[in-house]
Amino acid sequence: MGFGQLVIGAPGSGKTTYCEGVSQFLKGIGRPTATVNLDPGNDTSSLEWDVDVMDLIKLEDVMQELQLGPNGGLIYCMEYLEQNLDWLKEQIESKCKDKYILFDCPGQIELFTHHRCMRNVTVVMGDEWDIRLCCVQLVDSHHCSDHSKFISAALVSLSTMMMLELPHVNVLSKVDLVQQYGPLAYNFDFYTQLSELARLPMLMGMRGREGAVEAQSPHGKLDLALAQMIDEFGLVNFAPLCISDKDTVAYVVSLVDKSNGYMYLPS
Repeated sequence: MGFGQLVIGAPGSGKTTYCEGVSQFLKGIGRPTATVNLDPGNDTSSLEWDVDVMDLIKLEDVMQELQLGPNGGLIYCMEYLEQNLDWLKEQIESKCKDKYILFDCPGQIELFTHHRCMRNVTVVMGDEWDIRLCCVQLVDSHHCSDHSKFISAALVSLSTMMMLELPHVNVLSKVDLVQQYGPLAYNFDFYTQLSELARLPMLMGMRGREGAVEAQSPHGKLDLALAQMIDEFGLVNFAPLCISDKDTVAYVVSLVDKSNGYMYLPS
């Protein structure tokens, strides 16, 4: 039985930086850790991967040989990985044995919201390889300064949770930079706890009048409806993270360890 994190998020949300920082943190507390790159287009990272999917297939090669764009090429690569999971299993067994594994994933959103290849891969990892995974979804904290973007990010998080059906921790990354993007409508705890998301579009332009809702912007009613739906599910909240702050890193790691069951291992 093994344990690990499936690290996902939009491009630029800090996935590779997260893997590097958390790997250093875990090794520092004495937990053997391996990093696995599952992004066939991640050719700019300085991180030394224990396993790299680019040894199996590269996005650039697929785009050139099959005349595909970056999105279609990435879908092809991930479907190819799904069909060649024996290769990934051999790599993990030989290079990640008895280690806690961080899987750095592509940033293409449809791989986790409605395309089933990544779900199928995680099912095999859990059911056949006995790896207890927790999905860690990174959302750049700059979304907090724009209520429509933040509602969209929360909706993506909810969609991913329902598609992958894994233990799940949502993370607001780069919280040390959040004040650079302008004032927030509420204090920061509102964006992490997310107990009443519908208050956000109401504050930013929605007004109730005799039980009806009046929108002051073209997308006001849509924002409110989406926020109310997310509130009704009651599944989404966020943990704050500054990757250079050990306290926030330790907090996120503790949430993940509780989610995938690592904390319940006998010491």
